Amino acid sequence: MALGPVSGLWERLSGWQQDQVQAAAEAEIKRLEGLLEHQGGGPRLLADRLTDRLKETGGEALVNKPYGWLIGRGLVQRQACTDRRCDDGIRLDTGGECENCGNVLHVRRARRAKIAAEVDRELPGLSEGERRRVLEERLREQAAIEAEDLVQRREQARAEQARRDAARAAAREGAEREREAAAAAEAERQALPCEDCGQDQAAGLCEACEHRRQTETLIGEAGLLAAAWSADLTDPGNVAAVVADVRTAIGNSIATAWQEFLQITDVAMLEANPQAAEDAYAFAAFQTAQQAVQEYQDNALATLGRTEEAEAEARRAYKAEQGRPWFQHNPNGADAIAAATKAADVARERVAEYLLTARLEQLREQAAARTEQAAPAPWTDRLTRLAARSLDGGTAGAVMA
Repeated sequence: MALGPVSGLWERLSGWQQDQVQAAAEAEIKRLEGLLEHQGGGPRLLADRLTDRLKETGGEALVNKPYGWLIGRGLVQRQACTDRRCDDGIRLDTGGECENCGNVLHVRRARRAKIAAEVDRELPGLSEGERRRVLEERLREQAAIEAEDLVQRREQARAEQARRDAARAAAREGAEREREAAAAAEAERQALPCEDCGQDQAAGLCEACEHRRQTETLIGEAGLLAAAWSADLTDPGNVAAVVADVRTAIGNSIATAWQEFLQITDVAMLEANPQAAEDAYAFAAFQTAQQAVQEYQDNALATLGRTEEAEAEARRAYKAEQGRPWFQHNPNGADAIAAATKAADVARERVAEYLLTARLEQLREQAAARTEQAAPAPWTDRLTRLAARSLDGGTAGAVMA
């Protein structure tokens, strides 16, 4: 126990005084733990300090006021220098002598020697007593200057700390204002009606309309992916025909997906909640379009990977890998063939991705140049009409049509 060395003093305390000493000891132990690299040594350090303080006093019998002695002397760290780990010239973390205290003592001795030399130089012939008096006077003046400088530096440090605290407080206030403004803006945005269907409290775009927009974008992307490998890019009519076929195919897939959804859901519940039916239809269309885009992209890469450009690059990569120094001794061995085949596959995929990117860019440029031409009727119009219908067998047939 940290207070073990002063158990005799502890017994002389009242209950309230014991509580205060206990709290002070626990706070000091916590502070000491923060100075140590390894936790758990705080109680031992405090016990050693109390033991040393009692030796200085002459034992517990010479302590007339136990409470005041413990609070004001026994539990208090006495820094002999500016190092936070210094206690009476001993390092709390190592138990050795405080090096900083040695430096302070060295500086003081050097200062005394310097001032003494100045006195001897400026006032030669002084008697020993007069020399000592002048020296002590100048040392006191120097000490007063240093004390004043210390006060100024502490004031500057306090002012700087106050400035930093004010800056942090201002930053917190600014952040809070920004959060409040963002919350207000978000609340205002959430209150906006849907741009497409006018639904209230839709944050500018309801879920169904957002899915419709995304579905339309995905269908357009799928059409470009199909045209990139199957259409004559120099023939706008051929490109348009491929895009139209893709739109029709995805529309049919959406109708099929919706029919399958109706078979596993409660149609009566959807009929009772038209908004839920519309949301479900839009989401089903979105998911179907997503899957279609991935399939068209895979098909495009596979087809472009079989072009002459891709095959030529694959052959070059195969030969280059087969000719590596570590395969030269056996270029047709199993390891060499496996590595060369892998390199060829990577090269083929790289060319396919490059060709697809280039062709998509060309298609988009052509589409931008034809913006004045009438675009195909958006699939979102059809989605809206179909979702608004009754969800009976007739609707399923209409969707499939």
